[in-house]
Amino acid sequence: METILLIEEDPANLITLALILRSFGYTVLEAVSRGEAWRVCCEHSGPVHLVITKVVLHDDNSNDFIARLQLVCPQVCALFVTDASAAELADKQRSPCERAFLQKPFRASALADTIRGLLDGLERQAASVV
Repeated sequence: METILLIEEDPANLITLALILRSFGYTVLEAVSRGEAWRVCCEHSGPVHLVITKVVLHDDNSNDFIARLQLVCPQVCALFVTDASAAELADKQRSPCERAFLQKPFRASALADTIRGLLDGLERQAASVV
């Protein structure tokens, strides 16, 4: 079972997204800030496969956080949720890991498909390395 680190500053959105992700069958670690996310991730005994966090068009240091997280979870990938156009953001956002963008508002099915695409990509990479 894959583990998702969900970073969402709005408590109502955090609860809602966590419930949705758990209904998809994932283990979910919840945090309202990157500082709390770092603590939760370090306390978790297993690997973290995916980080879901907000990102804005102007750099908000999300890549720095992901790069730091890769030191303890090298396999981690990222799903950036944004108000901006996903295509516009992808051109401007550089990430140290496999990543995807999901523009708000989105349907649960789009969230599920995006997550599965990222995690399936990691499984294919691991299989090709062995």
